[in-house]
Amino acid sequence: MKKIILFVALCLLPAALACAQGLSLEDVRGDVRRAADWFAGYRYDAPAAAPYAPAGFKPFNISTYARHGARLYSKENLYDQMHKLLTRASDAGKLTPRGQELLERSEAVYHKVRGRAYDLTEYGQQQHRAIASRIMKSWKPVFKSRRTIEARSTQTNRTILSMTAALDQYRQLDRGLNIHFDASAADMGALNPTSKYNPHAQARDWSRAFEADTARWNPAFHQLQAENYKPQEFFGRFFTDTSVVLPIFKDYITAERMFYFYFAFSETLGPEESLMYMLTPEEAYGLWECENFRMYSCCGATPLYHGRNWALEEALVRDFLKYWDIDAAGGDVAARLRFGHDYKICGTLVLLGAEGWTHCEADPHKVREIYDFGHMPMASTLLFSLYRNAKGELLIRCSLDEVPQHFPIACYTDARGRQWPDFYRWEDFRAYVEKRLALADHILETT
Repeated sequence: MKKIILFVALCLLPAALACAQGLSLEDVRGDVRRAADWFAGYRYDAPAAAPYAPAGFKPFNISTYARHGARLYSKENLYDQMHKLLTRASDAGKLTPRGQELLERSEAVYHKVRGRAYDLTEYGQQQHRAIASRIMKSWKPVFKSRRTIEARSTQTNRTILSMTAALDQYRQLDRGLNIHFDASAADMGALNPTSKYNPHAQARDWSRAFEADTARWNPAFHQLQAENYKPQEFFGRFFTDTSVVLPIFKDYITAERMFYFYFAFSETLGPEESLMYMLTPEEAYGLWECENFRMYSCCGATPLYHGRNWALEEALVRDFLKYWDIDAAGGDVAARLRFGHDYKICGTLVLLGAEGWTHCEADPHKVREIYDFGHMPMASTLLFSLYRNAKGELLIRCSLDEVPQHFPIACYTDARGRQWPDFYRWEDFRAYVEKRLALADHILETT
């Protein structure tokens, strides 16, 4: 009964503030690469610029959590499997013209990807260098008044190299900065709260939420695959005999999913290497829908886990809160940079009740309307900025890839009565965060 009551509360409370963040077939018809946004990177269309702040307030500190930059697929045998499949089919004369094109494009980069599963790509390093440059340009006042950067990373190759690329860029832009960095197990509980390093996390959390064979989302995921996949039509465009995929992949469903990953992860080598154009918009959208549902189930506001999957991010939120208090009190830290993973960004925004992230949808077929995991692309960066005026009043602002994030609390209103929807009084925001943390604690205790 407790779980039912909690589920209802979680679904109804933020409903008035949530706005649609899904992806439509029309979006993908306009640009088929939209079905691979999660694998690519945020497209910074506007020039880097600091947000216009209320009169008298100046930023003095920023605090971030960034996803690692573009990386290769997690299992290197995918690249070996595609190499073997395409070369064997070519030798047997079973490639269509489109299949021959795929072979040529694939072989041109095979030497770059083999043996590098999960590795950060050169493009991924470039992403974090570009973000560091944009932050330095947008937040000049912060780095003029304070001169220290504190950076921490989870203990994976791709996050450490992302941090290294970013810090090297900061150093090149300003040789006078004091830069400190670390990648220790001591920080893993906060930077990767679903890991074994978080005392609140349990082994069952991983098996129920993330492991494909035992996760609660698995049956609905397979149903979506059955509805969206059309293997014969799909593979018929690449092979004159579609059965050639079966000796390499165990079945057609697995093979089509691996082809989607192969095409989507081509984005991590850079836009010029993208293979997404080889999918029709309808195919790309159907494949995206399945993986989007999976991601929503892992770290979104799904009812499957009664909030436990995102409540674990309380460890990361408490880390933010700890250092906000320290940096607001004084010191020389201009920026606290954290480098980790996509699940944490989504889970943190759900925990904080950010607008657009709190949809609680039980119907797998409707998830595509309210959620798009493309909002957490490679190198996606969640950034909080602190402001102070001459009176000592504090404001806080939150953005994700330079897009303001909003919360269900009163925004700052200046002396003229003008409202600033992107800014919140520190006292109000801190009290709100404490309430959300109390909710997270309750979820972890009762689920």
